[in-house]
Amino acid sequence: MAKRAKRKQKIVKQKEAASQILMEWTIHMARKQPAKAAATIAIIAFVLAIGWVSVHPFVAFLMALLLLNAVGEFLFPVRYRVTKEGVEMSSFLHERKIRWEQIRRLETFPDRLFLSPYLKPNRLDNLRGFWIRWDGDPEVFQRLVQICQSNIQPL
Repeated sequence: MAKRAKRKQKIVKQKEAASQILMEWTIHMARKQPAKAAATIAIIAFVLAIGWVSVHPFVAFLMALLLLNAVGEFLFPVRYRVTKEGVEMSSFLHERKIRWEQIRRLETFPDRLFLSPYLKPNRLDNLRGFWIRWDGDPEVFQRLVQICQSNIQPL
């Protein structure tokens, strides 16, 4: 009986979370740039082979995993979700969330947005900031910008 109750609670939580989703989309940059994707995979395979032969298979595996982690947003699909609480991003080995209360600055570019916890550009923007990539309809992108602008709390 306890298992059924836990399952029901989990389903209810999932339905509540789904009702709070404002926008959701997936981007796969490697599909749009297959030559870069092939080159990236070749470099990772080369590092794996060199490490396997010259160092140790375990070290080679770790080096390849670190490289995959570094270029994972390019090679693997990235899923974005804009909710009433904030923005979420998930990809291979990465999952990030930023709440609307944390965002102080919004910068708009033709195909992406940058959300920052700092009012002015800062050296830590690359570490604490949040890039949102877009490759769909420009009108829907404008809707995304409006959602972000309306949810960011002014100081």
